[in-house]
Amino acid sequence: MHIIYQCYGSAHSSIIAAAIHLNRLPSNRAPTMEEILSLPDFDQARDDAMGILFYKGDDERGNSVYTIGLGRNWREGQRVIRSLWQLLGRNEEECRLVHALDRITLLTKVGGALSRRYGIPSLGRPLAAWGIRRSYPRLLTLVEQVKNDSSGKSGRQAGDDGFVL
Repeated sequence: MHIIYQCYGSAHSSIIAAAIHLNRLPSNRAPTMEEILSLPDFDQARDDAMGILFYKGDDERGNSVYTIGLGRNWREGQRVIRSLWQLLGRNEEECRLVHALDRITLLTKVGGALSRRYGIPSLGRPLAAWGIRRSYPRLLTLVEQVKNDSSGKSGRQAGDDGFVL
């Protein structure tokens, strides 16, 4: 199965969700600021990376995990991904696109904008990381729902904003 965590710019919520999924961040507590800021791809995506799929690794079950930023028009981006998957003749149950953006706080979004859009990473990056710590329980729940999908092919579950392509 291919699991794609999607957010606005592939810099914050999708990066954290993928890191949780791949056991690069703890599942039993909120990570420290240092743990978040030490992720090599946290708050690093550039504007020209929008719409690019980034492979992050394989999980313990052999699922491939990716991140993607789809910007403001994320629903349209999801439809494009779905259409391409179908056009390639792939089994729709082999891919899951999970919307992670709504699991983070406004603090993370403001921090991300300060860092990425306005070029003030010295202020924005720590603010985004602090916001991630505050929204970490919601991100953990999202990832747990994805990982606990025992069949690997069911659709939406309660509280899950993702869908199977």
